[in-house]
Amino acid sequence: MNKRHKKRRQRRLSIILIIIALVLIAGCGIFYLVGRSGDDEAAEAISNQTSTNIEADSNITNNETKDNVVANTDDDSTLTFEDLSKYSFSFYSGAGGWSDDFNVEKDGYFHGYYHDSDMGDIGDGYPDGTRYYCEYEGHFENIQKIDEYTYKMHMKDINVINNDGEFLADGVKYIPVTPYALNNADEIEIYMPGKPVAEIDDEIKTWLFVGYQEQQDSLENLALVNVNENQGITSYTRMTPKEDAESTYNTYKESYDYYAGLLSEAATTADMVEATSNQIRVSDECLNYIWRLIKYNTDEATFNKALEEQRQWLKDRDAQAAKDSAEYDGGTFASVAYNDTFASMTIKRCEELLKYFK
Repeated sequence: MNKRHKKRRQRRLSIILIIIALVLIAGCGIFYLVGRSGDDEAAEAISNQTSTNIEADSNITNNETKDNVVANTDDDSTLTFEDLSKYSFSFYSGAGGWSDDFNVEKDGYFHGYYHDSDMGDIGDGYPDGTRYYCEYEGHFENIQKIDEYTYKMHMKDINVINNDGEFLADGVKYIPVTPYALNNADEIEIYMPGKPVAEIDDEIKTWLFVGYQEQQDSLENLALVNVNENQGITSYTRMTPKEDAESTYNTYKESYDYYAGLLSEAATTADMVEATSNQIRVSDECLNYIWRLIKYNTDEATFNKALEEQRQWLKDRDAQAAKDSAEYDGGTFASVAYNDTFASMTIKRCEELLKYFK
């Protein structure tokens, strides 16, 4: 893959991360505007969600060694999920603003995000158009070899993990939808580089953009095929964990700083609560993304060390936020104090976690 193509893919990833952050902010920030009791419940939900993720990760080290969480393949297969984890996958038309992008980890877990925009679909409260979105995760299993250049795998499960319901934010209507690339994807075929183009269905060739290169006799890059929908999914070399973590942090830090600017200009307590609640959402999403990279890209000893540190850090952050809030004795500024401490400690922790990537 040439450098220009790689840079274009990296820019797309940055755009997707920004959209995810905006969706989470717009869809969830309202909980922080309902008064102190509402703030406590929302903050507890965030803390519990992150804590649940940490505790779930601990099962890896309790039940089996982390290094053994690898591909579930048949004996005759020479392709593993660890091989697939070296790629990022994208389903898009080449025209318009929609795409569905996902990564596969070495245990078959996948996580992705679909987005599409229709700037012409406007109305009261959304003069800047409509955006469709879906964040999802699931697991593949059982890679089997079909022939020299073709494998197949089964989708074990897939779950939509974004909030349900439509909402308006920043002049845009957000509408949750279902995944596109992996819709109805009970079976996925894997085409290896070198697969003869003549053996590929014409519709799939269109999705893989090989029909525009008449001189191309064989597939140049690994590709996936949603068999039930007859859709081809392209691949490109995934960023290194270090590059991914740093790019993610920088993208979310820009959003965090944007809301810090709004906070400094806020004229009312309500505006301050809104700005700091948005900072919480940005920093927490960044934390979860980087933690997932640590989970799948460190050895067992390093992961266990990070896990213990993270458990203690969660307790310290929540305690400090509660302490700072208590200084205002339940007053209207207590929410701002809680949110500010929670968010600032979380985004700082994201930067600290970069040390785990060499």
